[in-house]
Amino acid sequence: MWPFAACAQQAVSARYVRALDEMKRDYGKISHPSEAARSDYITRLVRLSEEATRTSNYTWQAIDAEIKQHPVPKDSNSKALSSLLVGKWESPRHDYLYRADGTWTMLPADPDITHGTWRIEGNQFFDTAATDPPEPTQYIIILITKRDFVFTDQERVFYEKRLK
Repeated sequence: MWPFAACAQQAVSARYVRALDEMKRDYGKISHPSEAARSDYITRLVRLSEEATRTSNYTWQAIDAEIKQHPVPKDSNSKALSSLLVGKWESPRHDYLYRADGTWTMLPADPDITHGTWRIEGNQFFDTAATDPPEPTQYIIILITKRDFVFTDQERVFYEKRLK
């Protein structure tokens, strides 16, 4: 039975690789992609990554590598991005509440829960946990929409989804 499972996994991997290659090819055909086209491309990659991760497929690493290549523009409107971030979000590990006053709290909120501050400058996201040294951690924003918050520390890609 094991050889069949291995073949099936290889077929699944090949499907994700083909989908990723097709998305990259189609996006590459756009000579000067608009922010809307970039955002749509990243959103499609995020959905592909979610699917690949659910199937325990390692293609997500190639998808993450592609996602990191397309951050929001450096001159993005910090106020607009900040307003999109305000609210409740879930990551694979924890849920978070980002407040308009620049503070965040891990959910469920209680007096001893991890919390800190955050800010956005252009395409940079900074956060500081109350337990960390005073220097904030800096990330590059890949995508903030009403549904998705995707950012990177240049090594890993982090995904959060808005809680309903």
